[in-house]
Amino acid sequence: MKIGCSTWSFHQAFDAREMDHFSFAELAARLGLDGIELLTGTFPSVTPRYLTDLRAKLASLPVEISALAVSNDFAHPDADERRRQCEDLGAWTRISRDLGVGILRTFTGDVHDGTDADEAKRRVYECYERVLPTAERTNVTLAVENHGGVMNDAGELVRLILHFGSSALQLNPDPTNFLPGHARMTEAEREPIYDALARVARFAVHSHLKLGTFDADGTPTNVDVPRLLAIYRRASYNGYLSFETFGDDPADTVTKGVAYLRSLLEV
Repeated sequence: MKIGCSTWSFHQAFDAREMDHFSFAELAARLGLDGIELLTGTFPSVTPRYLTDLRAKLASLPVEISALAVSNDFAHPDADERRRQCEDLGAWTRISRDLGVGILRTFTGDVHDGTDADEAKRRVYECYERVLPTAERTNVTLAVENHGGVMNDAGELVRLILHFGSSALQLNPDPTNFLPGHARMTEAEREPIYDALARVARFAVHSHLKLGTFDADGTPTNVDVPRLLAIYRRASYNGYLSFETFGDDPADTVTKGVAYLRSLLEV
């Protein structure tokens, strides 16, 4: 498995324009990461010149782009808005191809007041039916993340993938997202995290790992990482573990996370 980091970990620096893709890539190389995940909202431009410059920068560093990440809402109640979001996701699929990135992280959709749950899920299926042909033509895999919303259940996600039966629609598990508030729970209370990951890991093409707190020995305290790795290994997963950190010092958290994961992955 490879170690990466999402721009989300440094969202405050990106929001304040204290960091951009180029400085983030340089930092990632210094921190010993294998790859970086770029949220589409952090792109200042998608012109051919910008994409060419970004590819050249990455080629000069021992770091690659593991995935792009779009924050779509396919459960939106307005049909015109859903159509716009499908078009937007299609555009980012083509941008992923142009950057040489084979994975685009996606969502299902948000919960909206007054919307029947079954109707919301129908909209999600309808939208993925619209966007999947573009992904298949461009050889970009749409990796659906469990990010709350209308389909955060492992069973729902598996049904979505099996319904379409396409290698261009797979999953981006974020194990701790299966259990909101996990960081404040005991390890015994976190059992649903591991049960859910075991159900979806075989469809994983990219994954997230939330880290934020460590004990005196440098071991994460918010989740049992060796247990997560064991589940991924049983599913023959060999892709990215992309950090999404919480806390005041993301660089420090990533530094500790890289050291800890290397100690587990290189055994």
